[in-house]
Amino acid sequence: MANNHLRYDESWYLPSAIKAELKEGDKKAVRAEYTKLRDIAQKRIKRMAASPLASRSQIYLKYRNKFKKLKDIQSDAELASRLSDLAHFIGMKTSTVSGQKKIMMKSLKTLHEHDYTFVNEENYIDFGRFMEEYRAQNLDMQYDSGDAADMYGVAVKHKIDPEKVKEDFEWWLENVEYAKSLKLSKASETKYEKIKARTAVKSGAYKSVKTAENAIKKGKL
Repeated sequence: MANNHLRYDESWYLPSAIKAELKEGDKKAVRAEYTKLRDIAQKRIKRMAASPLASRSQIYLKYRNKFKKLKDIQSDAELASRLSDLAHFIGMKTSTVSGQKKIMMKSLKTLHEHDYTFVNEENYIDFGRFMEEYRAQNLDMQYDSGDAADMYGVAVKHKIDPEKVKEDFEWWLENVEYAKSLKLSKASETKYEKIKARTAVKSGAYKSVKTAENAIKKGKL
């Protein structure tokens, strides 16, 4: 957590150490450090709010309302906890817009090297959330992460809302190879239900698109 903005050694910012300083040491210094770091954090959060990328990031959503003004903190225990959180935030590479941009570009480079060229700066955050949902549903225990990434690629290619895929994530992962092989030419074929029906036919589960579409309407597919 070494950072030029932190006045003290990182061990000083542990809640227990801060509590000891508040009880037996220089309480004024602790309060001054909190105010200084909060000012830095709020400026970073403000810059994130103005960034199309950073304003949608998990770190922004987690920390945007995290740091109270000093006058609103009710106890030494709360001050110790919040100052420790502040120091952690300040020390994170992702707590700045430039830091997030650098990490994103590095991640994109790696993804493109593995042929996931459908991920770009515009959908990078959405792709990350898509993969998080894949793990949150414990699908990583059964399906390879490459299958999930490929399914996001299918969604991008055929303009499927990724949220719709998440609603039936396991089915799509089970049939991702069939979905990847689809060749759609008409605008009407790019509707979610049509794509799902065509994928089901490709898999051999249904004999016709119409039969599969009827199954979708009845909630059977």
